[in-house]
Amino acid sequence: MTQTAAPALGLEMRFHVQIDGVDLGNWSSCKGLDVKVNLETVYDPGDYSHKRILFADVDYGRVELERAVDATSSPAVRTWLAEKLAPWSQPGAMPSQLQMVVGGGTATITLLDAAWTAVCSWSLRNVYPSGWTGPSLSAESKKVAIEQLELAHEGFL
Repeated sequence: MTQTAAPALGLEMRFHVQIDGVDLGNWSSCKGLDVKVNLETVYDPGDYSHKRILFADVDYGRVELERAVDATSSPAVRTWLAEKLAPWSQPGAMPSQLQMVVGGGTATITLLDAAWTAVCSWSLRNVYPSGWTGPSLSAESKKVAIEQLELAHEGFL
C-alpha cells in the first residue's frame, strides 16, 4: 500500500499580496473574498406548477486587508496608492483616456502553508484602492501599529 503525502493546508494567518508586480508584503487579515450570485425566479407562461431560476448577475465584495505596519512593505503600499491616485490629485482633473481604458491592475492574494509554500491564490481583476487607514497613534498605548487597505475589484472567478 502506497502512502500519499499529507495535503498542504493553508494557514489563514499566512498570505501575501502582490498587485501588478508590486510586492505589498504579507498581511495578517483578509476579509471579503466572497461571491454573491443574484438569481431571479419566474413562472413559465401557462405553467404555474413551479418557478424557473434565472441567473441575474454576480457581485463581489470589497477585499479588506489588515496588518502591522512594517518598514519595507508599508511604504510600498503608500507608493502604490500615490501612483493610483495621482491622475485624480488635482481638483477637477480628469485622467487621460488612456488611463481610464487601462484601469486598475491585477491583485494576487496567495495563501501559504506552514513552510511558506503557496497553497492557493486568487487573482482579482481590475483592482482599485477604495480605502486606506493608517495606524492610531498614542503615547499611552503599547499596541502594535495597524494599517488597513481596502480593494474594490471586478471579480476573481
